Amino acid sequence: MKRITFLIVFIVGSFCNVQAAVFAETLDVHNVVRKIQAVYDPNCCFTATFDQLTVNISMDMRDQFQGRMYVRKPVDIALDVISPERQRVVMKGRAYTVYFYDDGSQVNGEVPPEINIENFFGFFTNISALDKNFTIELSTRQTEPEDKMIFLELTNTSSSQAGFKIVLGVDSHHFTIKRAIIYDALGNYNRFDLFNITFLKSIPDSRFETKSPQN
Repeated sequence: MKRITFLIVFIVGSFCNVQAAVFAETLDVHNVVRKIQAVYDPNCCFTATFDQLTVNISMDMRDQFQGRMYVRKPVDIALDVISPERQRVVMKGRAYTVYFYDDGSQVNGEVPPEINIENFFGFFTNISALDKNFTIELSTRQTEPEDKMIFLELTNTSSSQAGFKIVLGVDSHHFTIKRAIIYDALGNYNRFDLFNITFLKSIPDSRFETKSPQN
């Protein structure tokens, strides 16, 4: 059976400590958010490699994926998955498409309206409104000292779904988002670790298409 990466697994599944003292003392939430926005706002697009861990507690399932992520304002997100099975996941607003390279099959759908798209990495295309779309607090999540990350906890201001939250790991020097952990109300979560983040002036339309995708 095909394994579909985060955006689909999480949608289907949704239906059926303290931060290091140096960060807490020198940075408050508003400053951190402003610094993140200062990095992302001037750029239309970015790409990064990712490692993803999907954990479904209720079904006792764990899946791991690796690939490259592409983000383009105002709505385009694509995940090119290389492991364990080549596939491309494309998000445009609430609509999603998954293309399987091996057999050329495709799955289409739409994120249910009960789940705000901001909870599905849509926040990456609208970081300028991060503090408008979310209530943001410093997270009590612990991290290894070598990670050098500030952790923020985001809850959606427009969603009535209790328990949904996002924990962001922010590079304390460059203020890029290196980690995003997305939780549902049951405690299931998807953890993305991002590497080699590169800001771009543009990304071609072909990266967000699923017919004859670029290799």
